[in-house]
Amino acid sequence: MGLLTTKIKSILDYYIDFNFHVSLCAISYILLIYNQTKLSFVITDHIILDILFVLTATHFAYNFIKYYEHTVSKNKPIHDFSITFFLHALISFFILIYIFFVFTFTKQVLVVCITFFTVAYTIPFYKKYNLRSYPIIKILTISISWTLSIVVLPFYEILDSSQLIYYSVIIFLMVTAQMVPFEIRDARLDAHYVKNSVNIYGLKTIKIVGYILLLSILVFQITNIQINNSFELHFSSLLILIIMTVLIRKSTENQSKYFSSLVVESIPVYWLIIDLVL
Repeated sequence: MGLLTTKIKSILDYYIDFNFHVSLCAISYILLIYNQTKLSFVITDHIILDILFVLTATHFAYNFIKYYEHTVSKNKPIHDFSITFFLHALISFFILIYIFFVFTFTKQVLVVCITFFTVAYTIPFYKKYNLRSYPIIKILTISISWTLSIVVLPFYEILDSSQLIYYSVIIFLMVTAQMVPFEIRDARLDAHYVKNSVNIYGLKTIKIVGYILLLSILVFQITNIQINNSFELHFSSLLILIIMTVLIRKSTENQSKYFSSLVVESIPVYWLIIDLVL
């Protein structure tokens, strides 16, 4: 039993550490929007390319950030970093290059914008400062990048403007709320390098901000229903807000390794499954 548990743990660590899970979560958001908007989910080249782009772009971006942090920023030789880890990102990069040249010009511009945020988040653009050096800007950068990748890029040609704005706001607020447990987890480590939001504003304040973000999602959804009858309040959305509230409440600086990286990160997966079942 002990050997089996160790093997399962190593597989789970591999799945999380190599950023396969965060990639799955990204495309889960896309599939959720498809399901909630009742789009005819006919498998076309465009849909496959959009989903493949988000899957590989997320995988590459997170591996690029981790690769930079573990090697370049600390002046460590490449052999100190997992070669397999590097190869995963390289494969994703070549797929992205192919998709980029297949995309329309508008989508290419969006890809350039997303790339800019990723690079500026990771690589110092002034002395030792990058977008990650500023707690609020760091969180906004991540939320904007996810919103552009998950909502704008796949759906700007499919959804009408009101739906596009609606889901952009929802995803932006939810991703920002998901950042709260991660900020709490990283508070001690970041204190030695660059202070994060918890170090500056305190644990209680950041949790309150998380609750406000979740309440804002609910208020925004109800308001849109009142204004536009084409919108509806999905029960899955209410349930996921409750789950996210509990997760923020349970977040501590001494949380389990898997709490944020697996349980909190999986919010879009839970949301999609609940929406499909209900």
